[in-house]
Amino acid sequence: MPASARLPQPDGVAASSDGGAFALGADDRVRPLAIGTGLEWTVDHGAGRLALFRRRDGGWLGGYDREWRALGAIVATGGREPVHLAIDPARRLAAVADYGAGSVSLHRIARGVAGPAQVVRHEGRGPDAERQAGPHAHWVGFGRDGRWLYAVDLGADAVFAHRVERGRIVDTRIAYAAPPGSGPRHIAWHPTLPLAYLACELANRVTTLAIGTDGMFTAIDSRPTLARPAKVYAGHIAVDAPGRMLYVSNRGPDTIAAFDLADPRRPVLVQEAACGGDWPRFFLLRPDHGDMLVGNERSPAMAVLPVGRDGRLGPPRAGPAVAKGRFAAL
Repeated sequence: MPASARLPQPDGVAASSDGGAFALGADDRVRPLAIGTGLEWTVDHGAGRLALFRRRDGGWLGGYDREWRALGAIVATGGREPVHLAIDPARRLAAVADYGAGSVSLHRIARGVAGPAQVVRHEGRGPDAERQAGPHAHWVGFGRDGRWLYAVDLGADAVFAHRVERGRIVDTRIAYAAPPGSGPRHIAWHPTLPLAYLACELANRVTTLAIGTDGMFTAIDSRPTLARPAKVYAGHIAVDAPGRMLYVSNRGPDTIAAFDLADPRRPVLVQEAACGGDWPRFFLLRPDHGDMLVGNERSPAMAVLPVGRDGRLGPPRAGPAVAKGRFAAL
Protein backbone atom coordinates (compact mmCIF):
# COMPACT_ATOMS: atom_id res chain seq x y z
CA MET A 1 0.00 0.00 0.00
CA PRO A 2 1.53 3.39 -0.92
CA ALA A 3 2.23 5.75 1.97
CA SER A 4 -0.41 8.20 0.74
CA ALA A 5 -3.08 5.48 0.99
CA ARG A 6 -2.32 4.25 4.48
CA LEU A 7 -5.16 4.28 6.93
CA PRO A 8 -4.80 6.74 9.83
CA GLN A 9 -3.39 5.22 12.97
CA PRO A 10 -5.42 5.44 16.19
CA ASP A 11 -4.17 7.82 18.84
CA GLY A 12 -1.83 6.63 21.50
CA VAL A 13 -1.96 7.92 25.05
CA ALA A 14 0.63 9.27 27.47
CA ALA A 15 0.61 10.24 31.13
CA SER A 16 2.62 12.88 32.98
CA SER A 17 3.77 12.84 36.58
CA ASP A 18 2.18 16.29 36.77
CA GLY A 19 -1.14 14.44 36.53
CA GLY A 20 -2.16 15.17 32.94
CA ALA A 21 -3.30 12.70 30.30
CA PHE A 22 -2.62 13.25 26.60
CA ALA A 23 -3.57 11.72 23.27
CA LEU A 24 -0.64 11.14 20.91
CA GLY A 25 -1.27 11.44 17.19
CA ALA A 26 0.56 9.38 14.58
CA ASP A 27 2.99 12.29 14.10
CA ASP A 28 3.50 12.62 17.88
CA ARG A 29 1.34 15.70 18.15
CA VAL A 30 -0.13 16.05 21.63
CA ARG A 31 -3.61 17.04 22.78
CA PRO A 32 -4.99 16.96 26.33
CA LEU A 33 -7.54 14.31 27.25
CA ALA A 34 -10.53 15.33 29.35
CA ILE A 35 -10.54 12.25 31.58
CA GLY A 36 -9.42 13.83 34.81
CA THR A 37 -6.10 13.82 36.60
CA GLY A 38 -3.77 11.12 37.83
CA LEU A 39 -3.66 8.72 34.87
CA GLU A 40 -1.27 5.92 35.80
CA TRP A 41 -1.72 3.11 33.24
CA THR A 42 -4.04 1.89 30.48
CA VAL A 43 -4.78 -1.45 28.80
CA ASP A 44 -6.86 -2.35 25.76
CA HIS A 45 -10.12 -4.17 26.55
CA GLY A 46 -11.17 -4.83 22.95
CA ALA A 47 -13.70 -2.08 22.33
CA GLY A 48 -11.66 0.58 24.10
CA ARG A 49 -9.44 0.99 27.14
CA LEU A 50 -9.39 0.53 30.86
CA ALA A 51 -7.63 3.38 32.62
CA LEU A 52 -6.05 3.37 36.08
CA PHE A 53 -5.94 6.59 38.09
CA ARG A 54 -4.10 7.56 41.25
CA ARG A 55 -5.78 10.43 43.06
CA ARG A 56 -5.78 11.92 46.54
CA ASP A 57 -8.64 9.66 47.56
CA GLY A 58 -6.96 6.48 46.30
CA GLY A 59 -6.98 4.33 43.18
CA TRP A 60 -9.73 4.28 40.56
CA LEU A 61 -10.41 2.17 37.48
CA GLY A 62 -12.56 3.30 34.56
CA GLY A 63 -13.63 1.99 31.14
CA TYR A 64 -13.56 4.09 27.97
CA ASP A 65 -14.35 3.62 24.28
CA ARG A 66 -11.93 4.43 21.45
CA GLU A 67 -12.88 8.12 21.61
CA TRP A 68 -12.25 8.26 25.37
CA ARG A 69 -15.91 8.46 26.25
CA ALA A 70 -16.67 6.91 29.64
CA LEU A 71 -18.54 3.60 29.44
CA GLY A 72 -19.73 3.70 33.04
CA ALA A 73 -18.80 4.79 36.53
CA ILE A 74 -15.23 4.45 37.74
CA VAL A 75 -14.67 2.02 40.61
CA ALA A 76 -12.31 2.11 43.59
CA THR A 77 -9.33 -0.26 43.48
CA GLY A 78 -9.14 -0.51 47.26
CA GLY A 79 -5.61 0.90 47.42
CA ARG A 80 -3.97 4.28 47.87
CA GLU A 81 -1.09 4.23 45.38
CA PRO A 82 -1.85 2.11 42.27
CA VAL A 83 1.05 1.79 39.84
CA HIS A 84 0.26 -0.94 37.32
CA LEU A 85 -2.71 -2.48 35.50
CA ALA A 86 -3.13 -5.74 33.57
CA ILE A 87 -5.93 -7.61 31.80
CA ASP A 88 -6.35 -11.37 31.50
CA PRO A 89 -6.12 -13.17 28.12
CA ALA A 90 -9.92 -13.50 27.89
CA ARG A 91 -10.37 -9.79 28.68
CA ARG A 92 -12.80 -10.62 31.45
CA LEU A 93 -10.64 -9.65 34.44
CA ALA A 94 -8.45 -6.70 35.30
CA ALA A 95 -5.82 -6.56 38.04
CA VAL A 96 -4.13 -3.62 39.75
CA ALA A 97 -0.86 -3.48 41.71
CA ASP A 98 -0.87 -0.99 44.57
CA TYR A 99 2.57 0.10 45.76
CA GLY A 100 1.46 1.97 48.85
CA ALA A 101 -0.85 -0.72 50.20
CA GLY A 102 1.32 -3.63 49.09
CA SER A 103 -1.76 -5.25 47.56
CA VAL A 104 -3.39 -6.40 44.36
CA SER A 105 -7.02 -5.98 43.37
CA LEU A 106 -8.99 -8.13 40.95
CA HIS A 107 -12.00 -6.81 39.01
CA ARG A 108 -14.47 -8.49 36.68
CA ILE A 109 -15.03 -6.67 33.37
CA ALA A 110 -18.48 -6.39 31.80
CA ARG A 111 -19.19 -4.29 28.69
CA GLY A 112 -15.84 -2.55 29.11
CA VAL A 113 -16.48 -1.52 32.72
CA ALA A 114 -14.67 -2.87 35.78
CA GLY A 115 -16.60 -4.25 38.75
CA PRO A 116 -15.92 -4.08 42.50
CA ALA A 117 -12.47 -4.97 43.78
CA GLN A 118 -11.34 -8.14 45.47
CA VAL A 119 -8.27 -6.98 47.40
CA VAL A 120 -5.43 -9.28 48.53
CA ARG A 121 -2.60 -7.80 50.55
CA HIS A 122 0.93 -9.15 50.36
CA GLU A 123 3.11 -9.85 53.37
CA GLY A 124 6.87 -9.48 53.69
CA ARG A 125 9.73 -7.03 53.94
CA GLY A 126 13.35 -6.70 52.86
CA PRO A 127 16.63 -5.49 54.37
CA ASP A 128 16.43 -1.97 52.89
CA ALA A 129 14.77 -0.09 55.78
CA GLU A 130 13.83 2.88 53.59
CA ARG A 131 12.35 1.06 50.58
CA GLN A 132 11.40 -2.35 52.02
CA ALA A 133 9.79 -1.77 55.41
CA GLY A 134 6.71 -3.57 54.08
CA PRO A 135 5.25 -4.97 50.87
CA HIS A 136 5.15 -2.74 47.77
CA ALA A 137 3.42 -4.37 44.79
CA HIS A 138 4.83 -2.78 41.63
CA TRP A 139 3.61 -4.90 38.69
CA VAL A 140 0.86 -7.39 37.86
CA GLY A 141 0.42 -9.76 34.91
CA PHE A 142 -1.58 -12.84 34.03
CA GLY A 143 -0.04 -16.09 32.82
CA ARG A 144 -0.83 -17.25 29.30
CA ASP A 145 -3.82 -19.36 30.34
CA GLY A 146 -5.13 -16.84 32.87
CA ARG A 147 -4.99 -19.28 35.80
CA TRP A 148 -2.27 -17.37 37.63
CA LEU A 149 -2.08 -13.68 38.39
CA TYR A 150 1.54 -12.75 39.14
CA ALA A 151 2.52 -9.72 41.20
CA VAL A 152 6.06 -8.38 41.57
CA ASP A 153 6.64 -6.92 45.02
CA LEU A 154 9.63 -4.63 45.54
CA GLY A 155 9.24 -4.45 49.31
CA ALA A 156 8.83 -8.17 49.93
CA ASP A 157 11.59 -9.27 47.51
CA ALA A 158 9.15 -11.68 45.89
CA VAL A 159 7.01 -12.52 42.90
CA PHE A 160 3.64 -13.64 44.24
CA ALA A 161 1.37 -16.04 42.35
CA HIS A 162 -2.37 -15.63 42.92
CA ARG A 163 -4.47 -18.55 41.71
CA VAL A 164 -7.60 -17.37 39.89
CA GLU A 165 -10.76 -19.45 39.62
CA ARG A 166 -14.15 -18.23 38.39
CA GLY A 167 -13.05 -14.62 38.54
CA ARG A 168 -11.72 -14.75 42.10
CA ILE A 169 -8.33 -15.14 43.76
CA VAL A 170 -8.53 -18.40 45.71
CA ASP A 171 -4.92 -19.01 46.72
CA THR A 172 -1.67 -17.06 47.07
CA ARG A 173 1.86 -18.38 47.12
CA ILE A 174 5.38 -17.20 46.30
CA ALA A 175 6.33 -18.02 42.72
CA TYR A 176 9.87 -16.71 43.18
CA ALA A 177 11.79 -15.48 46.22
CA ALA A 178 14.27 -12.87 44.99
CA PRO A 179 17.64 -12.31 46.72
CA PRO A 180 17.21 -10.12 49.83
CA GLY A 181 17.46 -6.43 49.02
CA SER A 182 17.20 -6.88 45.24
CA GLY A 183 13.88 -5.02 45.03
CA PRO A 184 12.12 -6.71 42.07
CA ARG A 185 10.08 -4.22 40.04
CA HIS A 186 8.75 -5.38 36.64
CA ILE A 187 8.49 -8.54 34.51
CA ALA A 188 8.57 -8.98 30.74
CA TRP A 189 7.40 -12.25 29.17
CA HIS A 190 9.21 -14.02 26.35
CA PRO A 191 6.69 -14.05 23.46
CA THR A 192 6.88 -17.80 22.74
CA LEU A 193 8.93 -19.61 25.42
CA PRO A 194 8.06 -20.32 29.09
CA LEU A 195 10.47 -17.62 30.26
CA ALA A 196 10.10 -14.36 32.18
CA TYR A 197 12.64 -11.58 32.63
CA LEU A 198 12.61 -9.80 35.99
CA ALA A 199 14.02 -6.28 36.43
CA CYS A 200 15.28 -5.73 39.98
CA GLU A 201 15.34 -2.02 40.83
CA LEU A 202 17.54 -2.03 43.93
CA ALA A 203 20.09 -4.54 42.62
CA ASN A 204 19.99 -3.19 39.02
CA ARG A 205 19.92 -6.71 37.62
CA VAL A 206 17.82 -8.64 35.13
CA THR A 207 17.02 -12.21 36.14
CA THR A 208 15.81 -14.87 33.72
CA LEU A 209 13.08 -17.06 35.19
CA ALA A 210 11.98 -20.43 33.82
CA ILE A 211 8.24 -20.98 34.23
CA GLY A 212 7.41 -24.48 35.44
CA THR A 213 4.35 -26.51 34.55
CA ASP A 214 3.07 -25.70 38.04
CA GLY A 215 3.27 -21.98 37.28
CA MET A 216 6.19 -21.35 39.64
CA PHE A 217 9.49 -19.70 38.65
CA THR A 218 13.11 -20.86 38.81
CA ALA A 219 16.01 -18.44 38.30
CA ILE A 220 18.38 -19.64 35.58
CA ASP A 221 20.45 -16.50 34.93
CA SER A 222 21.08 -13.09 36.48
CA ARG A 223 23.24 -10.22 35.28
CA PRO A 224 23.62 -6.45 35.77
CA THR A 225 21.78 -3.95 33.59
CA LEU A 226 24.95 -2.00 32.78
CA ALA A 227 28.55 -2.86 32.03
CA ARG A 228 30.23 -0.89 34.84
CA PRO A 229 29.10 -0.44 38.45
CA ALA A 230 27.16 2.78 39.05
CA LYS A 231 24.39 4.17 41.20
CA VAL A 232 21.38 3.07 39.20
CA TYR A 233 17.74 2.13 39.64
CA ALA A 234 16.46 -0.29 37.02
CA GLY A 235 13.05 0.76 35.75
CA HIS A 236 10.95 -0.60 32.92
CA ILE A 237 11.64 -3.83 31.00
CA ALA A 238 10.29 -5.13 27.68
CA VAL A 239 10.97 -7.76 25.02
CA ASP A 240 10.40 -7.02 21.34
CA ALA A 241 7.69 -8.92 19.46
CA PRO A 242 10.04 -11.42 17.75
CA GLY A 243 11.76 -12.24 21.04
CA ARG A 244 15.07 -11.07 19.63
CA MET A 245 15.96 -8.23 22.03
CA LEU A 246 15.36 -7.32 25.66
CA TYR A 247 15.46 -3.72 26.89
CA VAL A 248 15.77 -2.28 30.42
CA SER A 249 15.81 1.39 31.47
CA ASN A 250 18.55 2.57 33.83
CA ARG A 251 17.60 5.57 35.95
CA GLY A 252 20.66 7.43 37.17
CA PRO A 253 22.99 6.76 34.22
CA ASP A 254 19.92 7.57 32.07
CA THR A 255 20.40 4.82 29.53
CA ILE A 256 18.45 2.04 27.89
CA ALA A 257 20.26 -1.28 28.13
CA ALA A 258 19.81 -3.57 25.12
CA PHE A 259 20.31 -7.32 25.54
CA ASP A 260 20.61 -9.82 22.71
CA LEU A 261 18.37 -12.88 23.15
CA ALA A 262 20.10 -15.19 20.67
CA ASP A 263 20.15 -17.52 23.67
CA PRO A 264 16.89 -16.50 25.37
CA ARG A 265 17.94 -18.17 28.61
CA ARG A 266 21.07 -16.01 28.88
CA PRO A 267 20.62 -12.40 27.70
CA VAL A 268 23.82 -10.67 26.58
CA LEU A 269 24.24 -6.93 27.09
CA VAL A 270 25.21 -5.42 23.72
CA GLN A 271 24.44 -1.71 24.13
CA GLU A 272 23.75 1.08 26.62
CA ALA A 273 22.05 3.87 24.69
CA ALA A 274 21.43 7.41 25.92
CA CYS A 275 17.73 7.77 26.75
CA GLY A 276 17.43 11.40 25.61
CA GLY A 277 16.47 12.81 29.00
CA ASP A 278 16.54 12.44 32.76
CA TRP A 279 15.19 9.43 34.72
CA PRO A 280 13.70 7.00 32.12
CA ARG A 281 10.75 5.62 34.06
CA PHE A 282 9.06 3.98 31.08
CA PHE A 283 9.53 3.23 27.38
CA LEU A 284 7.28 1.94 24.64
CA LEU A 285 8.42 -0.06 21.64
CA ARG A 286 6.59 1.13 18.50
CA PRO A 287 7.33 -1.38 15.73
CA ASP A 288 5.11 0.46 13.20
CA HIS A 289 7.23 3.56 13.77
CA GLY A 290 10.53 1.67 13.97
CA ASP A 291 11.36 3.38 17.25
CA MET A 292 11.14 3.49 21.03
CA LEU A 293 9.25 6.23 22.88
CA VAL A 294 10.83 7.05 26.26
CA GLY A 295 9.07 8.68 29.19
CA ASN A 296 11.78 10.58 31.04
CA GLU A 297 10.19 11.55 34.34
CA ARG A 298 12.39 14.58 35.00
CA SER A 299 12.41 16.07 31.50
CA PRO A 300 10.19 18.62 29.72
CA ALA A 301 9.36 16.22 26.88
CA MET A 302 9.49 12.57 25.90
CA ALA A 303 12.27 11.23 23.68
CA VAL A 304 12.31 8.99 20.61
CA LEU A 305 15.07 6.48 19.87
CA PRO A 306 15.19 4.78 16.45
CA VAL A 307 15.39 0.98 16.56
CA GLY A 308 17.62 -0.54 13.89
CA ARG A 309 17.04 -3.80 12.07
CA ASP A 310 19.51 -5.42 14.45
CA GLY A 311 17.53 -4.16 17.45
CA ARG A 312 20.14 -1.63 18.49
CA LEU A 313 19.06 1.88 19.44
CA GLY A 314 20.05 5.03 17.59
CA PRO A 315 20.67 8.58 18.88
CA PRO A 316 17.66 10.11 20.65
CA ARG A 317 15.61 13.02 19.34
CA ALA A 318 12.97 15.19 20.94
CA GLY A 319 9.59 13.48 21.12
CA PRO A 320 6.05 14.37 22.16
CA ALA A 321 5.73 17.47 24.35
CA VAL A 322 4.63 15.59 27.47
CA ALA A 323 6.50 16.90 30.49
CA LYS A 324 7.60 14.41 33.15
CA GLY A 325 6.41 11.46 31.07
CA ARG A 326 5.71 8.31 33.11
CA PHE A 327 3.69 6.07 30.78
CA ALA A 328 2.60 5.67 27.15
CA ALA A 329 0.52 3.15 25.20
CA LEU A 330 -0.60 2.63 21.64
